[in-house]
This record gives sequence, C-alpha cells and structure tokens, in this order.
Amino acid sequence: MSIATPQPEWIAQAKIFLGQIEPKQLCYVDSFIAQKVAVFMPAAVTCPASATPMHTHPAHMFMMNFADTTSIVLKNSRHLGQPNTVLYLPPDLLHQEVNESGVPRYVTILIDPLFLQQHAIDYKYFNPDLNSLNIFPASDVLLSATKRFIGECKVRKAGSDKLLDALSVEIVHILLRNMLGIKPDKCRQAYRIEINRCIEYMRQNLSEKLTLQSLATYSGMSVSHFTRIFRNETELSPIEYLIDMRLEVASRLLLCGKLSIKQISVECGFSSPSHFSSSFQKKYNTSPSDYLLHSSSK
Repeated sequence: MSIATPQPEWIAQAKIFLGQIEPKQLCYVDSFIAQKVAVFMPAAVTCPASATPMHTHPAHMFMMNFADTTSIVLKNSRHLGQPNTVLYLPPDLLHQEVNESGVPRYVTILIDPLFLQQHAIDYKYFNPDLNSLNIFPASDVLLSATKRFIGECKVRKAGSDKLLDALSVEIVHILLRNMLGIKPDKCRQAYRIEINRCIEYMRQNLSEKLTLQSLATYSGMSVSHFTRIFRNETELSPIEYLIDMRLEVASRLLLCGKLSIKQISVECGFSSPSHFSSSFQKKYNTSPSDYLLHSSSK
C-alpha cells in the first residue's frame, strides 16, 4: 500500500479540527477540509491519529458508521459503531478508536465549536445536549450532503468556497436535526420531481428491461413507497405507465411504416412480438397489423 504524505498546508488546516498531530498520523486518511467543517475518511486501515491512546479534539466530532468494525473507547466505556448511526463526541473528551475487525468503514465529520454553537441556537427550545456522548440514526439526507461536501472539496472549482460554506451550514443543521429526532415533513410536490425524472428515464430506456425494482432504485425510494408516490402522481402503477408509454411510442412507429412489428416490439422493450400484440390489442382493441392496415388506408 502506498502512503500519501499530507502537504503542510493540509496539516495546518487539519490541526484546527484535530489538535496537535504529526503528518504521518494522516497518511492513511482522506481529508476534506473547509473553513468550519472537515470530513476525514480512513483509507483501508485504521487512522493512526484516531488510534492514538486517549486523545482529544478541539472540534465537535460526529462519526457516521457504515459497519460494526470500529469502537470508540472512553475512559470508562466502550461503544461499538453500528451501521447507519452517528456517534457524537463533544470537544476535549478523551477517547480512542479501536478497529475490531476488517476495514474501518466510517466517515468522521468535525465541526468548529463556535460555528456549531451559533447554529444550535436555532434549536434552543429542543435543548440539544452538546456536552455528552450521543448515538443517533444517520439519514440519507446527511449522507447526500456529506458526499457533496467531499466532492466539492476534491474539485475546488470556481465558487467552491461559497458552496462549501453553504454545505457546512447544511451539514450542521442536518446533524442537529438527526440528533434531536426532527424529521422533515413529507412534501408531495418535491416527490413530483423524482417521478418526472423517472418518467423521462423510462422514455430514454424503452428498449431496456425495466423492472419495478430498478425504477424504484433509480428514484431513490423503496418499491412500496415509489409505487405509492407514482400512483398518486399519475393514477397508474409504474409498470402500467411504462406499458402505456411503450404502446404509445409503438403506435407512432407503426404509423411511420419503416419498421416491422418484430422490430417495433424490440425497440419498445416488449419481451416478444406476441407480448407486444396482446398488449396492443388490450389497449387499442385491435392488433398492430390491423392498426397499421387501417391507418394506411386513410
């Protein structure tokens, strides 16, 4: 395994969040650092800085776990990370990371204390406890914002500093809401965007084998949730809508007269010409060949 030595400017930035560290302690970790928020992700092995016995950080630490391979050891307790949870440690709390088995799979988000406190004021009526260890569920929204933060740190294009400032605010509020159990209200209008995207995806991939599972995955929803939202928006199930779309396109191709019925069935994603003919008959009350004959006689 090759070891990438962090550059001096990165070490100086990392020290703001991690405290006193040596460059070699970050050789096995990917670092993504903005002004008020930093994200650290171990690369294949335990991060030497995290494994340092009973150390502290000046920043607030949020450890988002993807597996149960890593524990956080405190003076009098040990906490094994669980998938899809966030383990929170306040600043200056003595701790140590212990890799239990396999590859450590987590992302650590460190936040400037003053920055977090400024935004925590918005939740004063919920009284968030920022002085004690806490474990709470992670959310897909948090994962998405963290991925965007990492990507923006990596590319550093024009406007990246402003976007990273905005993402830092977003991440802080998502973490506070996750910690406090504040769930967003469901918005039907927002789901319409995903349904519209999915319909266009269907249109662009009519010849492919599209399943309910693949459409739900593309839309980022469970099958049951996707089916319910889709029916609310279109009054049809996703598969009913897909078949209708395929038949509509097929009817236009028939009128063009350039493709055979077999070619059209393939082009529109039907499993066979007979499947195409039976579906066409059911919708238009006529066979594809009769439809073509009747249309050409007009």
